[in-house]
Amino acid sequence: MPQEHQLASGTAGRAALDGYSWRQAAHWVHGAGLYVATHGPRFGETTLRLVEVLAELTPCRPTIAHLMRRLKCSKRTVQYHLQILRATGLLAWRSIGTRLPMTKGQTRVESLASEYERLIPPSYDRALGIRTAGEGLERRMVGISEEGRTVIAELGKKAAKKPRRVRRTVRHSSTERAVSTSRCTPMVGTTHLVSSSSVGDQKTTGDARVTKSITRKKPTGKLAGERRRTVLGQVVTAAMMAAGDLMARVAYRRVPWVRQASHDQLRWVLNDIADRGWSPERAVAWLVEISSHYGAGALWRPERPHALIAHALRQETEQVAYDQELRQDIAARVGPMDNAAMRELAGLAGLFALMDTPAPTPESDPAEETLARAHWAPRTVVAAIDDNVDAAIDRYGVDLVARYAGLAASPNVQIGVR
Repeated sequence: MPQEHQLASGTAGRAALDGYSWRQAAHWVHGAGLYVATHGPRFGETTLRLVEVLAELTPCRPTIAHLMRRLKCSKRTVQYHLQILRATGLLAWRSIGTRLPMTKGQTRVESLASEYERLIPPSYDRALGIRTAGEGLERRMVGISEEGRTVIAELGKKAAKKPRRVRRTVRHSSTERAVSTSRCTPMVGTTHLVSSSSVGDQKTTGDARVTKSITRKKPTGKLAGERRRTVLGQVVTAAMMAAGDLMARVAYRRVPWVRQASHDQLRWVLNDIADRGWSPERAVAWLVEISSHYGAGALWRPERPHALIAHALRQETEQVAYDQELRQDIAARVGPMDNAAMRELAGLAGLFALMDTPAPTPESDPAEETLARAHWAPRTVVAAIDDNVDAAIDRYGVDLVARYAGLAASPNVQIGVR
């Protein structure tokens, strides 16, 4: 296939909406035998395992070294199977990787990885009778024929299974298995095949190897009764997982900087938030708060948002534990008052009518939903500041108004652009 047809701008396929439908198309191409190898490997189990790895990436921008580690293959094998996916119309380049020019003081050459677009080939749509709407890569599936429903159900079963890794076995001929000389090390139970001789009280190398134990150590893993725990060490429950799943879905829609993480990663770090009994709106407000603290979303996009959230959870827990320890230390240092001091304090309170004066209520913070909406649409905060500063402070708080007023005054920041 020419290289211009392997680019996303020149392909005839449509973009896959999710990894599951893309794996279905890959299994169909594998079963249909569309790829005929002239040289190199065929479309097989290794190609399907590569499809599984690429389906997990968002965006699909893997390095060759990462694919080599995941597939446990050589560099040339990975390149061969990437070429197979491009040749069958399942993969296309969005941008081709290249090397960056070296700068002063740089010790090694840096490279940019290629970014791919996962595609559904047009032959797959024709074979299954799939009807699409739209043009180019943005075409979407709107219907399917009755025969195609049966085929796509079978493909769904294959896509749900993980392809097994084929283990290579070394075959030996019967002549190689036979032990002919005393230099070979016999296995336990076959010592009668070896005529080993001893010199004095010393044993030969073959006899010494036979006496060694060949029992293998069992790998140490988790105990059978050990339960999974969250980032903060809480035992995971079904209710916690359900609440974390809901929070992850809401956060993925309303907090853009967390979208680099997968749904499972986001749900896992939000399980501790769900265990506190928070609502999804409060969780979103907390994510917005830590984003303003670390500058995530506005100044930089974290590559591993779940790691940043886990770090913030640990920092918050350590701070709470430190504050509690400090309060206990202060309470231990300040001794209890005697009865005379208490009577004197009560007399002073009655004299100045302090007992009847209600304690001043702290100023209520803005609603969490209002804060989350303000961080989602910062232009509304700037417009409110321009109209009436006092009203904006009453609604959004002094810290948020001061922050956005400073950002609006900066010539290098454009409010509302992400």
